[in-house]
Amino acid sequence: MSKNLEQMRYGKEMIRECEKKGWTVRRGKGSHVVVENPETHQSTCIPDHGELHKGIRLKLVKTLLGMGLLASIVVMFMGH
Repeated sequence: MSKNLEQMRYGKEMIRECEKKGWTVRRGKGSHVVVENPETHQSTCIPDHGELHKGIRLKLVKTLLGMGLLASIVVMFMGH
């Protein structure tokens, strides 16, 4: 992970991180982008409009952890 999760406040950063890990952008018109894990074919939607609310970020990180993207990261910002 190139950034600490606490620093990833924007959807664009999460989308870029997914792409770095080999995930593909399936579609992305407007304010949301769907990314897919090419190995498991699981996908999720990432909002792409401004700074993400803390609760949205937490939910996305939990989802991506479950899908294998962030498996090596310790989630530190839950209490922030």
